[in-house]
Amino acid sequence: MEQQTSGLRKGALSAVGAAVISMAFMGPATSVFFNTPLAAAAAGYALPLAILLAMVVCLLVASVIASFARKLPTAGFAYTFNTHGFGQRGGFVSGWLLLLAYGMVGPMLLSAIGSFTADFFRTEFDWNVPWWVFTVLFGAVVWGISALGVSQSAKTALVFLVLEIGVLLALFAMILGKGGADGVTLAPFSPGSAHDGISGLGKGMLWGILMFIGFESAGTLGEEARSARRAIPIALFTAVLGIGLFYVLAGWSAAVGFGDHKALATDAEPWTTLMHKYWGVGWLLALTVLNSQFANLISGVTAQVRVIFAMGREGLIPRRLGTVGHGQVPQAALACYMVFSMAAALVGGVWIEPLGMYGFAGQIVGVAMVVIYISISVSLIRFYLREHRAEFSVLKHGAVPAVAAVLLLLPIYGQLVPLPTGPNRVALALIVVWLAAGIGYLAWIVRNRPRLLGAMGRVFADDEDGDGTDGTAGAAAQASRHS
Repeated sequence: MEQQTSGLRKGALSAVGAAVISMAFMGPATSVFFNTPLAAAAAGYALPLAILLAMVVCLLVASVIASFARKLPTAGFAYTFNTHGFGQRGGFVSGWLLLLAYGMVGPMLLSAIGSFTADFFRTEFDWNVPWWVFTVLFGAVVWGISALGVSQSAKTALVFLVLEIGVLLALFAMILGKGGADGVTLAPFSPGSAHDGISGLGKGMLWGILMFIGFESAGTLGEEARSARRAIPIALFTAVLGIGLFYVLAGWSAAVGFGDHKALATDAEPWTTLMHKYWGVGWLLALTVLNSQFANLISGVTAQVRVIFAMGREGLIPRRLGTVGHGQVPQAALACYMVFSMAAALVGGVWIEPLGMYGFAGQIVGVAMVVIYISISVSLIRFYLREHRAEFSVLKHGAVPAVAAVLLLLPIYGQLVPLPTGPNRVALALIVVWLAAGIGYLAWIVRNRPRLLGAMGRVFADDEDGDGTDGTAGAAAQASRHS
């Protein structure tokens, strides 16, 4: 008799549910609100073109993840993918970096949502409630929803996702319907419209790529999705195309709303300006951003808890974190992550203010995830050449990941040149320290617990029919192959 090895609730999520979690993790309203001024400062009037180019890059990365997911439907995402592409050591380092990247999503959003909620009540109702009260409150609510299971998380995320997209689409329609500042035109999609030329367009593309981070979280849901080998690729492309087109529309609406007068490139809060100019209802934008942060938080917690669970299950972190509790939910991993997230948000908020913590954690998430995107792109080439050479496609498994890896060097360059100052430089240093600690821990495992390496990436390695079971008879062969 076959047995489920994961312990997660198989078939709890449809392709639509997986797509919803990915799209909510991208935080459409949050990304539009915070990243538009950064992208516009570089690309100016050509903002929508920069975002369109970023979408193309992310579609390439989605293709890479989908190619992996068709063979390895797992909760481990880059950890499991790179174990098969680079071997156990490469897989461990990827999983270790992913722990940090997704791990900072909770503190980042909890600090921001606490601060935004406190500001909203102070502005609209003159209530002076400390930000940390809302941070703890939202943390408790997200913990409770996540404890009910991935399907409940998806349903909650869907409600908030529809609300945030609906409000902003209405604003875009208002801007375009009124003809913007100088009439509706496709000029913002011309490379010649970039205020700083190709250089500005490239930097704008950097911030555009960062708007998409989170779409890959569908790759962590392979053990809970129905017909995972088909559902996960559908979810990935739906998230990138659906929210990507929304982002392009947002960029076009902003450009048209301001007109080609360089005002967009210099406005620190362009959407606040546009909301007041075309709608006259500033508080609605604040509620929409809060709504987006909440949906983003639920989806981010869902993804990170699955990564913790996958690594705990294989003994690379405490095995207690790799167990499931009520409702076949990784309750121990969830509790560990929520306690960490709330503590880090509170400490960071006191250290550099809540929104300072948002930027600090966001820097870590952005850089770490781009490195992970590059690593899995290279890993896919090795994976198919090593394990599925007969199925290797020069275009899908060779050219696409290679081009993706090269294009993703742009945001890395943008983050490092020139080096940031203050807390953001500390964030980059923390990534280096974290990786060094992981490599040290890996050396200890190799020396003292080498059998752990043989188990890495084994789960679902032999599951050729995608039903959520693995062939334990092939485990030894798999361990030998990946060493």
